[in-house]
Amino acid sequence: MKNDFGMFTLTGHTAVVTGGASGIGLATTQLLLRSGAKVIVADINEKIGKEVVRSLRTEGKDLEFFHCDVSDERSVTNLIESINKKEESIEILMHFAGIGLEKMVIETSLDDWNNILKVNLTGTFLVTKEVAKIMISKKYGRIVTMSSIAGMRGGSGRAAYGASKGGVIALTKVLALELAQHGITVNTLAPGAIETELVKKMHDEETRRAYIQGIPMQRYGTPQEVAMTAVYLALPGSSYLTGTVFPVDGGFASSGVMKNDKT
Repeated sequence: MKNDFGMFTLTGHTAVVTGGASGIGLATTQLLLRSGAKVIVADINEKIGKEVVRSLRTEGKDLEFFHCDVSDERSVTNLIESINKKEESIEILMHFAGIGLEKMVIETSLDDWNNILKVNLTGTFLVTKEVAKIMISKKYGRIVTMSSIAGMRGGSGRAAYGASKGGVIALTKVLALELAQHGITVNTLAPGAIETELVKKMHDEETRRAYIQGIPMQRYGTPQEVAMTAVYLALPGSSYLTGTVFPVDGGFASSGVMKNDKT
């Protein structure tokens, strides 16, 4: 399926971007549009989502907005049913909807824990499962999920968040295994410190200092830098990459002892 598409264009592809109205999701939406894809923005924030779509449509871009709470099974199935009614195929899924929390484990309540896992992990399960059904019928698909460096390395205050993102990594690998025979690739991004609105709320001065100390590039990344990696994984030419975790972190995951070069 879709073998006639160019290796470096997404013209003729439809992408669903959950959490596509802000942060990394919005940056990815914009880059997908520039790459020629039609984009369906799915977001829980209906007001901002509709504003984003109206704004981008004035630039002649092809996109739609659907409200979706990824942690609610009925909301997810409503999204898929709405897309099916329009007889849209889905070649690309960017599942980026998520929430954050920074609390030490002994201060994390069961409600905190359940809420983070419900959105970040259960939401990933619900959305990928339903979109995979469509992709299987077409024998083609590119799925990109959103994990985090917090799912790969321990970090203070990341008990619930890190567990949810570690779960996303495990789920992504299982999806990659099960869907490979259908021409569908499944990969996950593991951003480090990225300057989004969510991070601005979560990262206090001490957190920022600790991160910068461990990042070889000595800065936070941008949503656009994460979006570039996401769109690469959506290309037809990325067909032999699946089940992989991609850190987008300025070298944070690879760093050990770092000395400042004074010369």
